[in-house]
Amino acid sequence: MKKPPKNSARLATTLSIIAIVLSASSWWLNYAISLPAISPKVELVEPLAAGQQIHFKVLVENTGKSIAKQLHPTLAFKFSRSDIPFEPTYNPEQAANPANWSPTVSDLPAGSHVTLYSAYNTISLAHDHDVNAVLTGQWNLYLYGKIRYKDILHIPHEVHFCGFYQQLPGAEPLKLSYCTSYNETD
Repeated sequence: MKKPPKNSARLATTLSIIAIVLSASSWWLNYAISLPAISPKVELVEPLAAGQQIHFKVLVENTGKSIAKQLHPTLAFKFSRSDIPFEPTYNPEQAANPANWSPTVSDLPAGSHVTLYSAYNTISLAHDHDVNAVLTGQWNLYLYGKIRYKDILHIPHEVHFCGFYQQLPGAEPLKLSYCTSYNETD
């Protein structure tokens, strides 16, 4: 029997390695383009008014190609002077929930959407001058949060969102402007 030449054995090994790399790359590319893509948008539920609690909603859409599993949202708010840059903080007191309430955890299929409402907040603008400070842009009312979820391989992801109230001529009074930071979609 004749031994195969060394060059053909090297060629076969090289081609096998290339085939394995291409196969792994193809699998990774297929996984990456089939991930969920969570897109949140924040709005007020009713116009700002002195002495009334401020309720907001988050419209969450999965524009990706697969299910987002175990969605776990955290919603927060902040009232600060407009000359102070936004910095997200999650105060444990804000996160405190009634004893009979458990955090929402659910799945969101591809192409689906859900609306989250802030039901247990204690934020309000006590006086007319507080509302006026927000309407004139001296103070900002930020509504922000994060949504943790897992993809089809149970790999965890997190998306952040932030909106602030800004009265714009001709704009809908319940829509919020996007913050320049802390906004991303997957």
